[in-house]
Amino acid sequence: QQQQNLILKPYSYHREAGSKMTIDLYPEIVRQQDLSPDVGFGTEIDEDCKTIYDATKGFGANKQRVIDTLATKDATERWKLCKRYPEVYADSKKSNLAELMKSEFSGDFGRAMTMLAMPLDEAECYMLKKATDGIGCNVPVIYSILCGRTNTEINLVKKNYFKLYSKDLGQLMASELHGDVEK
Repeated sequence: QQQQNLILKPYSYHREAGSKMTIDLYPEIVRQQDLSPDVGFGTEIDEDCKTIYDATKGFGANKQRVIDTLATKDATERWKLCKRYPEVYADSKKSNLAELMKSEFSGDFGRAMTMLAMPLDEAECYMLKKATDGIGCNVPVIYSILCGRTNTEINLVKKNYFKLYSKDLGQLMASELHGDVEK
């Protein structure tokens, strides 16, 4: 019971008009639509940026330090980290945190680190893009991202997908999904 409470703690429950009870998957800072950090990120986020920078500086990367820094953060802290890193290290070759992870790590681990270094909504757009690349699509990935979402969250994913890839997500899903899955 205590472990279940720890898992659900970062999420809040709400009820949209005419819908069932849902869990907010996106942090409040993402749902606000005003993504400018007026208040600031705090010294802890700056320290995490420095830790990641130091761990990836030079030849190779200290994998464990990067994991300890990124994997222990919740969605809000990772959002702040990915927005703050380019501000702090704008002069470095890889000022985009996701691009840094992509260049430092390879394979499935590199893909996982790249997605951890993205805001949650952008990571889901990236997963949808990968799930629909090539011939056919990966229906379980699409289901896990889109099913059970509130209208607000789906609209946020659609807006971000268009912003990132200049394609309409609704049209993409209509062309990729067929039969019972399309419904």
